[in-house]
Amino acid sequence: MNGEKYFLIVNLIAGQGRCKAVFPRVKAALERRHISYDLHYTNEPMEAIDVAKMGIEAGFTRIVAMGGDGTVNEVANGVLGSAAALGVIPAGTGNDFVRMLGIPADPLQAVQMLPKAAERTVDVGRVAEDRYFVNGLGIGIDAQVARDVLAMERLRGAPAYIYAAIKEVFRFEAFPVKIEGQGISEDLRCISLGVSNGKYCGGGFMLAPRATVDDGLIDVAAIGDFSKVERLLRLPQARAGKHLKLPQVHYMQVPRITLASEAKLIAHIDGEPYELPRTAFTVSVVPKALRVLVPA
Repeated sequence: MNGEKYFLIVNLIAGQGRCKAVFPRVKAALERRHISYDLHYTNEPMEAIDVAKMGIEAGFTRIVAMGGDGTVNEVANGVLGSAAALGVIPAGTGNDFVRMLGIPADPLQAVQMLPKAAERTVDVGRVAEDRYFVNGLGIGIDAQVARDVLAMERLRGAPAYIYAAIKEVFRFEAFPVKIEGQGISEDLRCISLGVSNGKYCGGGFMLAPRATVDDGLIDVAAIGDFSKVERLLRLPQARAGKHLKLPQVHYMQVPRITLASEAKLIAHIDGEPYELPRTAFTVSVVPKALRVLVPA
């Protein structure tokens, strides 16, 4: 026990109700371990940003997000720029951010980790100068998959993402995009464009297998179009991170890129729907911007 008091932000609707189901056991585990905390539930999208700032203003230095990657994103956006550290109790659908940091995927094990946690300082990504992501910005088919999963009532976790991905393989239309960065200027037609801080998205798809959360770079994986049959055949490769040698895949590690398209692009940030700017916009890395509680 380290004597810290935690500010716990809980999104009970995360994971299609998984968070609500597991929270009584998490609460019992916190109390059993005599972990002191203040509790706040979120009720509206983006509310956790302001709640996290409120906790910091009240003097808390350990702000813990309980929910999925979207909840973690919001709490991180509130914590950024402060001296506070972000803790995570995973209880969502994808839980991709914690995979990179060794934080237990099991909520009760994550509680057990908190009192003896170390701190790790990681990068974040920034979109259009005003929104940050901890894991990734996805444009195209992976964004549509994320929306499909949010609409599901029964499937959860990896099976939900795999089912949605197979469905979108047969119906998603490729889109044009111009990518400009350090010595890069390419006009592509893609089914997916991921700008990543972490390796994983979509409940374990390793779209950015070379990504590291503290290397000062964002990983850009632009996947060109395939026939619908080949899309289905390539899906297991994308999940396993073995797609980089395909000629349709353009992969780069850069500190900053600019994206533009004549099409209306569909996007997600850390698994949650995100409306991109209508004009050309920049995505960049903010090095060593966020302190995270990780296993010691």
